[in-house]
Amino acid sequence: MTSEQITLDMPRVDYDKTAESVLEFLTNKDCYPKLKRICLTANPKNLQSPSLSGMSSGSFDNSADRKMSRYLAAKVIVDAVAATLSKGSIEMKIVCDDVLGKIPPVRAMEQLHFEKSRYYEVKKRALNEFADIFEVQGYYCPDLHVYID
Repeated sequence: MTSEQITLDMPRVDYDKTAESVLEFLTNKDCYPKLKRICLTANPKNLQSPSLSGMSSGSFDNSADRKMSRYLAAKVIVDAVAATLSKGSIEMKIVCDDVLGKIPPVRAMEQLHFEKSRYYEVKKRALNEFADIFEVQGYYCPDLHVYID
């Protein structure tokens, strides 16, 4: 199989929309920030075991199971984001520090030695790199790419 055949068989990615998708995932309060909060605040050690008084307490069991499931699902994604950041380029790490609010955009531009217009080009490339790496970090990691039909 030639590289041309491989390329033709792969779905085409919308570069700009994929960057927007990653940005949405990392910044929307209902996506990654929420999962990170769940991991930071939900400690499995705090889950109480059901009492064995002979009485069935189905709602308690379900509640504890639900909390543990939510924690584990969130932890998989949060760990995958950390793994993605550790495997990416320095540009991707700096861009993600900017996106996640760890550094201001001006500081990111200074660290990368880019002017504003060049920085936003590099930002799109870095966010697409994030999507490429993140997708293969685990079974439960969503594909953040946006494909062209």
